[in-house]
Amino acid sequence: MASASTATATGGIATGKALFVGKRAMLIVTAGGWAEHYSPRGSNGPIDDILFPIQHGMLFYPGFEVLPPLVFYRTDKTDAGQFADQCAALAERLDTLWQTEPIPFRRQNHGDYLIPSLTLRPELAPGQSGLAVHLRSE
Repeated sequence: MASASTATATGGIATGKALFVGKRAMLIVTAGGWAEHYSPRGSNGPIDDILFPIQHGMLFYPGFEVLPPLVFYRTDKTDAGQFADQCAALAERLDTLWQTEPIPFRRQNHGDYLIPSLTLRPELAPGQSGLAVHLRSE
């Protein structure tokens, strides 16, 4: 049985009463591979799929508005000029934190999923599968 604090932190997202509602979160990720390696047809798969368990399961579910990640690729080859560019990109993202649109994840108990199976309604993203179906398209 979940404790009251666990229920507030996690289960409350269905009702909008989760612990982190009104707060924003953003992942800052470094990767040694090229951006192409983390594309839909890249050897590592899409970076959004790799980050989904963290962004959706650990951040969105307890109430955070999750911003698109800031990903730096080929960091094993970063020189001083590239590092300065990365610092500038990070500063820009932080300066625009409150203007950045969050990732439009679907909410668990707001009509997009069948209850109790928590599977996406068949009329939403028909014929599609994969993690991207859990994003609102409007």
